[in-house]
Order: sequence, then structure tokens, then C-alpha cells
Amino acid sequence: MKQILCVVITMAIMLALVAACGSAEPGAPADVGAGAGADAGTAQATTPGEAADGGIMRFVTTAEGANPIGVPWEVFGVDNALLIPTIETLVMETTTGDLVPWLAESWESRDNEIVWTLRQGVTFSDGTPFNAEAAVWNLQNTHDHGNLAAAVTAIEQRGEYEFAFIMDFFTITAISGVASRANGFISPTAFNENGLEWARNNPVGTGPFILSEFVRGSHVAFDRNPNYWDEGPRLDGMVIKFIRDIMTQNVALQATGDQSIDVLNTTNGEQVALFRDMGGYNISTVPIGPMVLAPSSLNPDSPLAIKEVRQAIAYAIDREAIVAGRGFGVLTPATQSIPVEFPQARLPDSYNLTFNLERARQLMAEAGFADGFTTRLIAQPGLADRDAAVVIQHMLGAIGINAELEFPDGGGYSAIRSGGWEGLLIQHGRTLTQVVSSFNFYFGDSINLLTSMWWPEEMEPLITTAMGEIDNSQYLIEMSRIVQENMLWIPLYNLYDNWIAKESVRDAEFGQWGSATFFMTNRVNLAQ
Repeated sequence: MKQILCVVITMAIMLALVAACGSAEPGAPADVGAGAGADAGTAQATTPGEAADGGIMRFVTTAEGANPIGVPWEVFGVDNALLIPTIETLVMETTTGDLVPWLAESWESRDNEIVWTLRQGVTFSDGTPFNAEAAVWNLQNTHDHGNLAAAVTAIEQRGEYEFAFIMDFFTITAISGVASRANGFISPTAFNENGLEWARNNPVGTGPFILSEFVRGSHVAFDRNPNYWDEGPRLDGMVIKFIRDIMTQNVALQATGDQSIDVLNTTNGEQVALFRDMGGYNISTVPIGPMVLAPSSLNPDSPLAIKEVRQAIAYAIDREAIVAGRGFGVLTPATQSIPVEFPQARLPDSYNLTFNLERARQLMAEAGFADGFTTRLIAQPGLADRDAAVVIQHMLGAIGINAELEFPDGGGYSAIRSGGWEGLLIQHGRTLTQVVSSFNFYFGDSINLLTSMWWPEEMEPLITTAMGEIDNSQYLIEMSRIVQENMLWIPLYNLYDNWIAKESVRDAEFGQWGSATFFMTNRVNLAQ
């Protein structure tokens, strides 16, 4: 095994060196075509390097564009990034968990209610007023799709600019949860006049930009909203490009003109290291949680339903080796389900996972699988490192698990995850600023994102209790213990959300805003 592992890790490192030298590789992304507005290079500045209005900011995120982008309550996961130019939320969330009023002017907790007062003078891009009636219509749809906190039982309009969440019990997640773009707002008028199918591809929000073109698999282009309610926008437009190939992303970030991008949002440590060492780029980093192996443990006939098998897999993973080969000084070993940056839910170091191949084989034998078994290993696109996935496949092979490795596209992966799977997903276990929301997201009965994964019944009352407490660390610790002792999923390595931006990009505030807010779309500007 050691010989195989050394070969695999060496190959990964060689691949990293090739990518680092790949700026001359041909193959820039296709031109975005009509609807993209003026070129970013047309931004005017009186002094070189001075910030200026105008121009187009082009960027790449981890979004796949696999989902419709016009109906927020139907958009899930990384594709929420596609909503940021057009769709806004009641509040925005910083990386430290602070909530900043946005479409909501204020909110107040009254017993088991949260009363929201909306900002006046806001309109959707079609001219429809944003008021309590529009807000309640949107949030009722969001609630019906299970996106709001489970404690919210009703949404009640109280006035032209006031409404309330009615709850079984108070929960802080009812406030922090509405920072998500999936809980954002679209024009009820546009939706009702044109229907659901039209709305899915035509977002009509209150944001600083308006959709001008959506070419699935290529790009989404946005033009300035001339009637935006707040300051800005300072840009003429934005273009989000779908470039999955890492080499092409690197070329685009180093290029200029229509074929270039100004910002790359990536979790890939290799790319961060490349542009960090190259210089001339601003890099902002935010911890976002571990990549994990999510087992099909809900199926009682699956070997992965046996705790000892899951524990064996945890011991078989050499996290230090993966990070040494594919971390590039950016990724870190995930020895627990919660990274060290979230101490309120972190267990003592005595719980840390270690690599112990002998113990892993012993557990496999105790579980009745001394000769192993065959299964699937399915990598999440855009987030799972392909070379690390190959390494993990070999590590499983060392304890007799023959895992067939699969790399589906975004739509295919979403279908597998929601429809059920047999085997192991290489899935991102995002750690949210409000950590209880992470437990609810992956181990809560109301959302049930990972449909084929089992967790004990005791998780749900702990989640419910933690949601109602401001100081909920004791419940977070208990949930972390349950996850760790049962190996409900197997942590691999910790990801970080990285924004690599050319020095011409100003005032975006990358790294200051959480994964629900991303960056300040109305204030960002370009300099020459």
C-alpha cells in the first residue's frame, strides 16, 4: 500500500507542477457574445490604478449553472452564486456571523415572533414595489419548499412594510437563514404574468444588475440596473463564466480583454498557490468546512450501514498525505467534522481522526468484510479535487474496498444526491457561520439534503434545542460527538473559499462577507 500511495501522491505533485507552469497552455474560454456590455478595459480613471465607474467585471465561481437561476427557492448549493447580481436578501452576513440589515431595515424578536420592518422605496427591476405583500409571497414559497427554519409555522403581513415570522419557538436561524440567496426575492408580478417555466430562467430581483443573457454551460451576463435603490452599481455589468477546466481558468485570469476574467473564486489550493507565488493578485480566504465521504448508510443492506465499516474507512484515510500532495499550503487535514476555525463546536483533540491501516483492516474483519466489497465513489463537481479522489480510491483499496470512481457533471451529481445513491459521495460538508444550521442542513429531518445517509434520532431534538439557544455550544459539542463516534460521514480535508482578484478590482470586500453574501456587488469597481 505504501508503495502505491507514494506513486499516487508523487503523480499528484507532478500534476501540480505541470499546472503551475501552464500559463502558456492554449484554450481560452469562448467569447460571451451579445448582451455582455462594454469591455472591462474601458473603465475610465484619471490616474493609472485609480478606481473608476464603468466596465464589465468577468469572474468564475464554483457554480455549475446546472439549476434554473430565476426562482430562488429552487436554487441550491454552489449555484446560489449565480443569484448575487440580481437577487437580494433581508440581511447580509459577515464572515464573523454579524447580520447587517439590507432589504430589511430592522427586525425585533417578540416571544415566538420575529417582526420585520422593510426598507421603503425599493423596487424590483420591472418596477414592482418591494413591500410586505411581495416579501410574504416570496417567503411563503420559500417556506413551502423547506428553506426557512423549521420553527417558522406561518408568515403574517402586519402592514405595508411590516410582516412577522410566527414560530413554535424562537430560533436564531430564522434570522441568519434569510441571508441566503435561496431565501431572496423576485417580482411576484413577473412570476404570475409569465409563469414558473419562464421565471426559472429570468430572475427579476431588486439587485444592482439585470440579466441580459444566459447561455447554459457558457456564461451568464448582467447589465447595470439604472433604477437600483442603493448606491451604485459602479460597473456597467458583470459576466459569470462557466469554466470548469483549471488550466483554462488560470489562462483566463492571466489574460486581458474579452477572453479574460478579473476574479476567480476557487477552493483549489493549487490555484491559490500558483497566483500567490506569481504575485500581482489579491487573495482572500474564508474557511468553509470539510470535504467528506457521505455513505449510503440509510440502506440496511449496505456494508456502509455498519458503523465499524465507516470507522475502518476513517482510519484508512491518510489525511496528511492527501494534503501534502494536493493541499499546496492551503488545504488542511480534516481530523473532525468541524474545522478548528469554529471552536464552539469543536471536540477535544483526543477525538481527532488518525491514519491507522492495521486498525482499519481489523475493523473490516470484525464487520464481516475481511475480503472487502465493491462500491461507488462519486465526486462532487467543482469542489472535489480529482487527483485527491484518485488517492482516496487507492486508500480504500488498501482495506479491500473496490470503489469505482465517477465524475458526474453538476446536474448528474444533483440527481444522484437527491434521488439516492449506493456507495460514497465525495461531498462538501459546508460549515456555516451559525454552526447549528450546518447540522440541520446535513443531519436534520426537515431538509434531508443527503437522502441516503443515516443519522440517529437523537440528532433532531438536539438541533431543535440548539436553534432556540443563543449560547448553544454545549449542544453543538454533543452533536459533533455523535457525528464523530458514529462516523456519520468521514472527514477528509478542509476547504477554503478563495477569491483571487486582479489588482484592478476594488471595493468588492472579498473575504469579509460569508458564503451567503459573497461580496458587495453594487460597490465593486475596476481601475486601469
